Amino acid sequence: MKNIKNIISFIIMSLVLVSCTDGGLENADWLKQPDFANPLTITLSNKEVVLAKDNEAENAITFTWTQGNERGAGTSLTYFFRMDIVGNNFGEGAAPGTSTTITEEIPAGIFTKSYTVGQLNSLLLKNFKRPGGVVTNLEVQIIARVDNSAQYQLPEVSTSSFAVTSYSPGPLPLFMVGDAVSGGWDYSTGKSLPEKTERTIYNFTGDFSIGSFKVIEKPGSELPSYDPAAENKIVYNETEPRNNDNVFKVTEAGRHSFYLDIDQGIYAFGYVPYENVYMVGNAITGIGWDIGRAKPMTWDPKNPEVFVYKGQFDAGEFKLPLELGNWNGKNLMPPTNGTVLKGNASDNPTMLLMPNGNPDNKWIIETAGQYELTVNPAKMTIVLKKL
Repeated sequence: MKNIKNIISFIIMSLVLVSCTDGGLENADWLKQPDFANPLTITLSNKEVVLAKDNEAENAITFTWTQGNERGAGTSLTYFFRMDIVGNNFGEGAAPGTSTTITEEIPAGIFTKSYTVGQLNSLLLKNFKRPGGVVTNLEVQIIARVDNSAQYQLPEVSTSSFAVTSYSPGPLPLFMVGDAVSGGWDYSTGKSLPEKTERTIYNFTGDFSIGSFKVIEKPGSELPSYDPAAENKIVYNETEPRNNDNVFKVTEAGRHSFYLDIDQGIYAFGYVPYENVYMVGNAITGIGWDIGRAKPMTWDPKNPEVFVYKGQFDAGEFKLPLELGNWNGKNLMPPTNGTVLKGNASDNPTMLLMPNGNPDNKWIIETAGQYELTVNPAKMTIVLKKL
């Protein structure tokens, strides 16, 4: 299946356009909705589907559709099948990277599509992020795009919906083993890797030692394992014994975050010395110098070394406490009081840890506005960017 997200404009508008003469359009009705006696129609084998783990290989649902109507000499039709959760409007208006729409171009001469129980359940869990045991209302659509037309013609579109109950395939326990996490390479004494999304996303934040580790499926067995590859990718390894190239390496002892996404085939590992970073000061809109209401910055395990905040800043001063409600706790501060951040390359990116908040150095924002503040406690840097 070729999944393409956010391509409604491609489907609807990527047709052959030919400029018209000064006399006007050849066909004044060219942008009207198609109106045929026998319109394109999609039909579902079931409107309510209950999936069961014991029947993974069996057919769950079949979609069939009629052939689109002829649209003129020399034209041809290309069919696209789409699926999404009811109410998502097939990704129209969704923020970049957030659409869940599944789109597939159908080969010529094919007027049917089916999903097995296992395939449909996997889509619900991984693509639509639906847990097992719940009912999900899905919408499907078939689009007949007109190709090779002398001028643009709206496609025929048919839409329907159905309800499906998913099942949980059960957890997939993973374990970290190695001298960086468990003191040695005894594969029976690994540390559990917390499962955040069933069989897909795992994340552990805690202490690591200098050394290396592997991620395995079965306690007591080195294989199979999930090994690191170039560009923070992972590979599923069933045959190759441990070597210096297929282990995750830790070069600095301390608190780290390890993030693993089996579905996307990626990992992230980084030094995270502090659990939280807060912002306080009269430059922090709506907070001021109320340490009990200091604003938390956002941390993402997929980019574990940094904390980020995007939003409005006022003209004024601020600092970065690491504890909520404690003026005498640890703070991240500039080396010199009154350090100005303008959001350009001339800003000093250096910050220091002040264990008890002294000296009471602060950053200054001279001009109110929308900014992105990025703090990296691992590298002790701070960067302000004007939005």
